[in-house]
Amino acid sequence: LVGSEMCIRDSIYFEVNYMRRFLTIVFTILGMIVGLFVGPMFKGIPPLSWLAIGGEFGISNPIVLKLQFVDLTLGVWCRVNIAGVLFAIIFALLGHEILRKLKI
Repeated sequence: LVGSEMCIRDSIYFEVNYMRRFLTIVFTILGMIVGLFVGPMFKGIPPLSWLAIGGEFGISNPIVLKLQFVDLTLGVWCRVNIAGVLFAIIFALLGHEILRKLKI
C-alpha cells in the first residue's frame, strides 16, 4: 500500500473503532439507568432485596461562583446500586455482541 492508501484505511478503522466505543458507553449508561429504576422494585422481595443496596456520593451543596455578569452553579451527585452495576455490565456485553453481529 502507498502512504495515502494507508491513511485512508487507518482513518476508516479509527472511525469504526470510535463508533464502537461510543456505542458501548451508551449501552453501559442505559444499563445503569435501567438498573437504577429496577433495583428499588426488588426491595420488597426478600431473596432479591440485595439488588437495591447502594449509595450516593457527590457534592450535596453546590458550589456557586458569582461573577459580575454570570452566576455559575457547579455540583455533582451520583446514585449507584447493585442492580445498576449488574445491568450496566449486562447491557455493555449485549451491546458489544449486537455491534459484533452488525459488523460495526
